[in-house]
Amino acid sequence: MKIEEIRPIELTRLLNEAYHRGVDALRAVFEEMEVFLLEELRRFTLPNGRPRFVGHGSRPRRLVTHLGTADLRPRRVQDRLHGQTFSPLLTALGLGKKRYTRELRAAAAEMATRTSFGDASEAIERTIGLRVPRRTIWDFVQEIAPGVKHALHAPSTPPPVARSVHEADSTFVKSQQRGVRQVGVHVAITMDPDHHAHLAEVKVEGTPASVLEHETVTHLVTDGDLGLMAHPVEFHQLCHVHFVRSLGATLQEEGVGLLDREAILAPMRNLLAHLRNSVEYHRLRQEWWAITDRVRSTLTELEAVAQRLDRGACPRSAQWVRRQAKALVVFAEVAAHGISLPATSNGAERVMGMIADRCKRKWARWGSGLLNQLVMLLARKTRRATYELALRRYLSGGAY
Repeated sequence: MKIEEIRPIELTRLLNEAYHRGVDALRAVFEEMEVFLLEELRRFTLPNGRPRFVGHGSRPRRLVTHLGTADLRPRRVQDRLHGQTFSPLLTALGLGKKRYTRELRAAAAEMATRTSFGDASEAIERTIGLRVPRRTIWDFVQEIAPGVKHALHAPSTPPPVARSVHEADSTFVKSQQRGVRQVGVHVAITMDPDHHAHLAEVKVEGTPASVLEHETVTHLVTDGDLGLMAHPVEFHQLCHVHFVRSLGATLQEEGVGLLDREAILAPMRNLLAHLRNSVEYHRLRQEWWAITDRVRSTLTELEAVAQRLDRGACPRSAQWVRRQAKALVVFAEVAAHGISLPATSNGAERVMGMIADRCKRKWARWGSGLLNQLVMLLARKTRRATYELALRRYLSGGAY
């Protein structure tokens, strides 16, 4: 017999056969568990010695799992003591009148945070051959997200000093409400010593500073938002990137051309970059006096820039440099005390980029459920351990 004479086998047929065998095995497992539960219930009796639980027929039920669908006829029993009728199998599984298992609901909700409700529905249909409507997946997210949010705010051990560094930012998404074009989404994060972002709070509407109301904030890094800049904290660092961007916008408003603006902004970027590099260099060598000297010389050069702007008929730009000069060197001043404070709000910007990917580039509009979706998305990206803990509690049917 030659190799060419071997009869080909269709892989699709084998996969279908394996799928049906898996569904049959799943059905057998459910039936075995039901028999076990019924045996356990037979041990309970009433005070007169009669059985407390008696059979009360059965009803057809389709359970949808991540392995496929299983058509069952769960047996029902009646509780003579309380007069209730229920299915032991469905009660033990935590399903009640629901047809989708917790595992499938959690998988679908997480998939929706990665793509969209429509894409998640199509992916599930390709995987298990059953269409789960977009609205149903939306319900899954609303069911699971409160547990994730509760886990984010659950009491825990006090964070170390380095973890008290906060960053805050805001963005806007389109609104579904009549007469309201945009809705503000405000996010606060904390930064650990390894510069990893951890979600602290997400709020919708209100002022940007409202996201910090219930947080213990001692070190804050933000952009030039007036509300955030006015928030009372011990140390407030202004993001270098946003400072240069705002200075460029002010220069443009004062009629400075593109080439002239770049001639002003390029030395400013170099000055701030020199400060950041110098602080990092001397911090590793614990040369605190050198950091103090660099801060002093940076403030002197910033004042010189402001004076040149005054002479160049740019009073608003000069005023902006003088007003924010102290906030630009806070990270260098606290470095001498062993506190690592970022000079930019890049951590918060990356988190806001996740929201932009989900809400703007995919053209999602703000509705009652988008906050829950954002909470799951940001928790999964920034606090993976907390997110997985919340999912384990959900899958086990435990309380928040």
